[in-house]
Amino acid sequence: MLIERPPQIFRSLFPDAHFRIRGEERCVYLTFDDGPIPEATPWVLDMLDSYGIKATFFMVGDNVNKYPELLELLKSKGHRLGNHTYNHIGGLFCPSKKYLWNANKAAKLIKSNLFRPPRGWMKNSQYIRLRRHYTVIMWDLVT
Repeated sequence: MLIERPPQIFRSLFPDAHFRIRGEERCVYLTFDDGPIPEATPWVLDMLDSYGIKATFFMVGDNVNKYPELLELLKSKGHRLGNHTYNHIGGLFCPSKKYLWNANKAAKLIKSNLFRPPRGWMKNSQYIRLRRHYTVIMWDLVT
């Protein structure tokens, strides 16, 4: 199994983003990106339910638009929701105005204060604007 950890220099690019949440109790925050999709989301939900686990789902707005019943299922089961842009576009090679518009388009469907950039990359100007309205959640481990 491949385990990836963002290097410290990468973390320093996004100083107020959450890579790890330190608390008094030991816990793991599970997150899933890119859904909801009918091929995987119901199976993931069944697995989480079987262990009594809640997770955060960073969703692509276009998928939410296509499968609104999966959005409602996630909400009804008590999972957290997060914005992962409308079209899963990467910020580095996208004009900032278009990237921010895309994130805001997704926000109208997802209605969450959490944001995770696709592939973990965005321009500093995009990050500065997004963190005004969202809590930017990155990751500590990717498997």
